[in-house]
Amino acid sequence: MKKLLLIATIAFGFAACNQSTTENAKPSDTLANKMEDKMASKDKVYGKSFDYSSPAKLTELMKDAAKLDTTKDYAIEASVTTVCQKAGCWFRADDGNGGDVFVKIITEDEKAEEVGIPMTTPAGTNLIFYGTPKYREVSVKTQKHYLEDAGKPQSEIDAITKPIMAWRFFATGVVIKG
Repeated sequence: MKKLLLIATIAFGFAACNQSTTENAKPSDTLANKMEDKMASKDKVYGKSFDYSSPAKLTELMKDAAKLDTTKDYAIEASVTTVCQKAGCWFRADDGNGGDVFVKIITEDEKAEEVGIPMTTPAGTNLIFYGTPKYREVSVKTQKHYLEDAGKPQSEIDAITKPIMAWRFFATGVVIKG
């Protein structure tokens, strides 16, 4: 009888342990959530925070750029091609068509000097930005300014002689995934 009581007590103890780890565990205590929190904490946010859980791909958006809503903000995943070497306040991203798209990082009141990504961000880095697209004329002066910021050779800067029309994004937030 004592043996039966001892076995029942041990079995009850094991059942109670298993029950407390599954039924009473908080969702944040699960291994998957701990890993998710750890991974998310490695993401670096520059500028305004935003929901980047399901971004559109820049390469897909640019396939039919004429349909972009220039009054809407988009969370967009892109691959960096060049970063401003003066302050990190802009970058260019691969458009998927052999070119790139200019992304200016701004604050909500459009003071770009206050926000930037690391100037050491290498080409090919995948990031997500939150911004509004605009199709605008880019003056000769502005084109040359950005080439100077990128550290391009003087011969390339001098080759700019006329304004161009181009898609540009004005981003209030950027996330470089860790």
